[in-house]
Amino acid sequence: MQIRCTYCQTMFALSHEDMLAALEHMEENKQIYYPAHCPKCRRANRVERARMERFFPDWKKAIKTMAKESTQTETAAKGATANSEAVKPTPAPKAAIKQEKKPAPKLKTKPAGRKKK
Repeated sequence: MQIRCTYCQTMFALSHEDMLAALEHMEENKQIYYPAHCPKCRRANRVERARMERFFPDWKKAIKTMAKESTQTETAAKGATANSEAVKPTPAPKAAIKQEKKPAPKLKTKPAGRKKK
């Protein structure tokens, strides 16, 4: 959805994900307007909820499908971590990791001299 900033007249877009998050936020907080921030001047522009719903009419269904997809990916990730924990990697032999220790360079010091009186 294209929006023109009312302050600097710059056109900027709200993606479907941004509109979905904004509609969900407005639904939870019982708001009529959403403050869309301009990327150029960083000021908030009021966008009506009705206008956003015209551009994204089936937003409630989209929220439900995104929630289902996220739960499916979470269960798949949990299953993958459970499988990786069952198979532990074998450590590399210490001889292969052995590093040569080099002595620290010695600092050159001047011999202590006598103080002149």
